[in-house]
Amino acid sequence: MAVPFPPTNLDAQQTDGSILITWTGTLGATSYQVQRSTDGVNFTNLATSTSPSYKDSYPGIGIQYFYQVAGINGSGTGLYGSVVSAVAAPPGEMSLGELRLRSQQTADRVESNFVIPSEWNAFIRLAMYELYDLMITCYEDYGVAPYIYINTSGSVQNYALPDGATNYFGNIYNNTSLVQGNPAQAFYKLVGVDLGVNTSNNAWVTLNRYDYIDRNAYVYPNSTSTIYGVYNMRYRVMGNNINFIPVPAGNQQIRITYAPRLPALLADTDLTTIGYSGYLRYVIVRAAKYALDKEEGSDTSKLAEELIFLKKRIEETAVNRDIGQPDTISETRKDSVYGGTGWGQGGGQGGW
Repeated sequence: MAVPFPPTNLDAQQTDGSILITWTGTLGATSYQVQRSTDGVNFTNLATSTSPSYKDSYPGIGIQYFYQVAGINGSGTGLYGSVVSAVAAPPGEMSLGELRLRSQQTADRVESNFVIPSEWNAFIRLAMYELYDLMITCYEDYGVAPYIYINTSGSVQNYALPDGATNYFGNIYNNTSLVQGNPAQAFYKLVGVDLGVNTSNNAWVTLNRYDYIDRNAYVYPNSTSTIYGVYNMRYRVMGNNINFIPVPAGNQQIRITYAPRLPALLADTDLTTIGYSGYLRYVIVRAAKYALDKEEGSDTSKLAEELIFLKKRIEETAVNRDIGQPDTISETRKDSVYGGTGWGQGGGQGGW
C-alpha cells in the first residue's frame, strides 16, 4: 500500500477568534496530519484529524498562520499539499486578507487579475466607510469616541477638530495651549454638541446646528436661557473646524461627541473594528460590485439587490435593538413647574 496523495482544495476561514481548516479527503487516507507555521516555511505538527477538517481554536488574535495537510495510512504520512493562511480575528471581525478573498469569491473573480489586490483593498476601504456611515446614521451613538471638551477663550469663533496627532492632548483644547496627555482620536463625523451652563458644576444644554443662510441671525447674549431652555449659541462644522455663533464668551466649556475615523486597512493582517457580527457582508458585497462595475458588461443586478436587503436589515435592526423600550413618542422635557410630564401644564401630552 502506498502513502496517500496530498489532500486537495485546502481552505482556511476565520471563525470568531479561531481558524477552520477544511480540505477534500484523499483516497486511502485513514487520518490527516495538520501542520502550522507563522512564517510559511517552518512548520510544526498541530493536530491529527480523522475528518477532512480541523478547527484551530483561539491561536492568537491578529497573527497570520499558515497551514498544510498530509494524508496518513498504514504505510506512513504522504506529501503535504498546498499551503493556506488566515488571520484569527475577534468575533464578528475579519482581516483585510479575509475580506478580499470573500469579496473575490462573491464576484467569482478569485483567479482573475483584471482587478489587482491594491484595487480590491481600495474598494474594501470605500465599502467599510459606506457601512460605517450607515451604522452612524442608523444607530446615532454608534462608535462614538470619548468626549472632547473645548474651553472657550472669549475671542475665538473657530476651533480645530481633533486630528489624532497634534491637538486635543488630554481631550482638552483651548486653541492657545495644550495640556499633557494623549491626542483624542481623529475626527470623522459629528454626533452632538453640548454647552456647559456654568464652569463649576456643568449642566449641559444641547446646541443646534445653524443653517449658513441664517449666520447673522444669532446675537448676544450667547449664554442666557429662555424659559424653554433654548440658547442662542449655535454650531456648524466647517472643514476641519467647528464654528460657533455668536463668538462664545470666555470660560465656557463645550462638550463634543463624535465618531472617529476608521483605522485604515493596509496590511492583510489588519483587522476590522466595525463591531457588529454579520454586517461585514455589506462590505464584501459592495466591494464585489465595485470590482465587477469595472468590467464592461458584467451583470451586478443580484449584488445590487443584496445590498438593498442588507441595508434594510441594518436599519431594521437598529430600530429594534432595544426591545425593552419600544420605538414610540416619549417625553422630551420633564420639569416640576409643568407637572413633570412634559410641556402641557401637567396635561401629560409629552414632548413639546
